[in-house]
Amino acid sequence: MIPAAAAWATALVLLGCPVQVAVLTCLLAAAGSPVAWRFARSTARRNTMVAVLISVAATSGSIALRLHAVTTGPVAELAAEGASITAEITLTDDPKVRRPKPGLFQRDSIVVEANLEILRTGTRRISVHSPIVVFANGAEWRPLLPSQRLHVRGRLAEPTSPGLVAAILLVRDPPEILTPPSPVHTVAGEFRGGLREAAGVLPPDQRGLLPALVVGDVSRLDPQVDEDLREAGLSHLNAVSGANLAIVASAALALCRLAGLPLAPRAAFAALAMIAFAIVARPSPSVLRALLMGLVAALALGTGRAKDGVAALSAAVLLLILFVPDLARSYGFALSVTATAGILLLAPRWRTRLTGDLTAHPPPTAPGSAVHAPVARPVSGSGRKACPAPEPEDSMRLAHPGSGLGRDARSWDFLAAASSGSGEGGGGSARVRLEGFASGARPGCGVGREAEAKGSALGGRPGSGVGGEAGAGEFSAAASRGPGLRGFEPGAGSGFGVGGATGAVGRRRVRWPRWAAEAVVVTAAAQAAVTPVLVLMSGQISLVAVPANLLAGPAVAPATLLGFVAALIAPVWPEAAQALVVPAGYAVGWIIVVSRWAVGIPLASVPWPQGIAGLGLLAVAAAVAVVLLRRRAGRAVMLAVAAGVLIAVLVIRPIAAPWPPRGWLMVMCDVGQGDGLVIAAGPGQGVVVDAGPDPAVMDRCLRRLGVRDVPLVILTHPHGDHVNGLAGVQRDRRVGAVITSPHRVSAPQSARLSAGLARRRIPEHTAQPGTRWRLGPSELTVLAPESAAADGPGEGSAANNASIVLHVRWRAGSALLSGDIESEAQHRLLRDSLPRADIFKVPHHGSPRQVPAFFAAVQARAALVSVGAGNGYGHPAPSTLSLLNRMGARVYRTDKSGDVAIVDQEGALAVVSRGR
Repeated sequence: MIPAAAAWATALVLLGCPVQVAVLTCLLAAAGSPVAWRFARSTARRNTMVAVLISVAATSGSIALRLHAVTTGPVAELAAEGASITAEITLTDDPKVRRPKPGLFQRDSIVVEANLEILRTGTRRISVHSPIVVFANGAEWRPLLPSQRLHVRGRLAEPTSPGLVAAILLVRDPPEILTPPSPVHTVAGEFRGGLREAAGVLPPDQRGLLPALVVGDVSRLDPQVDEDLREAGLSHLNAVSGANLAIVASAALALCRLAGLPLAPRAAFAALAMIAFAIVARPSPSVLRALLMGLVAALALGTGRAKDGVAALSAAVLLLILFVPDLARSYGFALSVTATAGILLLAPRWRTRLTGDLTAHPPPTAPGSAVHAPVARPVSGSGRKACPAPEPEDSMRLAHPGSGLGRDARSWDFLAAASSGSGEGGGGSARVRLEGFASGARPGCGVGREAEAKGSALGGRPGSGVGGEAGAGEFSAAASRGPGLRGFEPGAGSGFGVGGATGAVGRRRVRWPRWAAEAVVVTAAAQAAVTPVLVLMSGQISLVAVPANLLAGPAVAPATLLGFVAALIAPVWPEAAQALVVPAGYAVGWIIVVSRWAVGIPLASVPWPQGIAGLGLLAVAAAVAVVLLRRRAGRAVMLAVAAGVLIAVLVIRPIAAPWPPRGWLMVMCDVGQGDGLVIAAGPGQGVVVDAGPDPAVMDRCLRRLGVRDVPLVILTHPHGDHVNGLAGVQRDRRVGAVITSPHRVSAPQSARLSAGLARRRIPEHTAQPGTRWRLGPSELTVLAPESAAADGPGEGSAANNASIVLHVRWRAGSALLSGDIESEAQHRLLRDSLPRADIFKVPHHGSPRQVPAFFAAVQARAALVSVGAGNGYGHPAPSTLSLLNRMGARVYRTDKSGDVAIVDQEGALAVVSRGR
């Protein structure tokens, strides 16, 4: 494990350094290897140091060669110049669709990795073989497959981040296909496409998640489902991981066992199944890691050797870092490796602690070594018998330093002996000798102190815990009825209450069933191991990940197996594939239900400082938790604190500060940099004015408000920060009609919006000044735009000035919702009879293009600004905030206050903030 970790750390550092640093590191590590071999004091330390230095030298040498290749030559030179070229490229991955950022232009954005084979610039024709990343637009890229050769035109640019990429190629025109994909990728593409088509019979959320879960195809994955899975700690289910590979390999082995095949063919068939699955699912970082570990395990199975998960993980990490160094900076690879390490290293100890049965999981041994259960036999009298000479098998227990035989093995052998012994009834005592015990005295003998106990405890004195060095040798135990010793509590150190500081012995405790302990500890260990990586990635900690994974876990295997079989038969028998995906859809439907439940829990995820500072704080918190959990009083304190937090979050907070507040009339949702408002239209109903940039965020706001029916959606103008979240509004809700601006300033975006509404059979109408709706407690009136749209300095401003402006009236007051209108449209509204309003939705997120006279004419007491934290536009502008302050309006900003609600409070309007 240490050499693999050293190689990973080396690659992580050197990928951002010049070639010279990598070369120097390689030379120093290579020169240090013979020195470590010569001067290391112990064999174990010498072997470890030499292995680490060799791994560092090999990794740095590999990176040095690759860095030299991508930073020199014609591709790097032309990228530095920003040259325009025509090129022939070979795709090395599937094109990935990037979600468009909020804004005016909403064309599909495609990113795909490729090799640049031939480039032409001017009269020069150069043959190269350089890795590049292609950025393109257009749906023509979506159906392309790896290994296809394309002819493209574009402009080279330097990579934006350090790595092993020679250049970025920016392509605007559609590609010209030169060759079809290879036969292997053609077949894999047929399988993926067949599953995608077969899943078309499922509901929209299920038809997108099933291909993602089975083969990693996220092309149809609902953004809302993706967001729910991420927040619930289930995001690993929308990508292929080691669990999928293990399920496929297990199914292959089961078929071979039914066919009566011997061990070697079984292993070969399982290896072929895993390789085929990896090709279909594409070699993502998690798939590569799992594939290498699976192949190592298959090799061990076929040769009859012992399987060591930690060794397999170390070998997989080391090989991948050597041959694909880019993975060192991949969060997906880090999550996969840390989750696997947590399951291998933490889960067995935690399971032992819950079940109290150390024989359930013997410690790992070196390949080829033998571990036999110790022999326990009663000894009469008080004298000691001579320890027999150790058998060869017993001495092999200490041969492998990483096998856990030593301090930790004492606990395992101890319980094995105790379980195999028998107690006599009555008040007498029995003695048990552990033969072959791993102790510091003599390997295989382990005659140490005699620990005597009266009653139910073992120790240096009657009734006390085992003290001193009572980890080896003979011991006396109070006999109890029934076989073995009962009532042991595993300790924190070696896993058993031996050694004085490791906990009391003899205290009865509840032992978990093995199946329940296995399910809990595997999930908890994986989550604990990946938490530091998640803190670095997203700056939050999920509190619902463990229960969510426990609930969703049983559905993964049937969905994977049924989906994979459906993918295999879909190209030749699509009807049968559709029949198979129906029960698989039920399985993924359950996963979706669990994710929705999890994200609906208060404090499902806790914000945490991001980066190194957050990592350090997490380490301190973990250290404090470990210290407290080792003591009974500390555990009681932590349980009390946890119970208090749960009561405060689940009981007190909903009572003291319920959301939505009672009598709410309008809510400005915190959608980030965009607009999303909900106007009360009756019980469970709401009118949505703009939908923000993110469907998941908008849907979550509507869920909090309990809105299940949307009779009317008003989209003020077709910019992405106002319309991209429309899918979240439509999710599991009836939408009566959509109102859009009559001015099609942004024709492509308006056409795309209309086409989407037509597919869902949602009526679309254009707003006309004077149109009025009365829905529940609210009355909405359209004030603008007029038939002749106000122009602006550019297409973006023209679209903003064509925004729908609404006046909303309630019994307790009124509000003016001004969309994104800028100064030209504000001047036009001033010339008309502009109504006064108590609440003013500030135009265009508080941009500086405002008219003071327009603000003054509204005479609002409160101003709402929908704006994203840390946005790059400088919104809200200081000049706009100063203008509002001079008018005496109190400003409420979503980036500081979260959701903002307007409520009817005893016949007057009041503002209530939810908080962030």
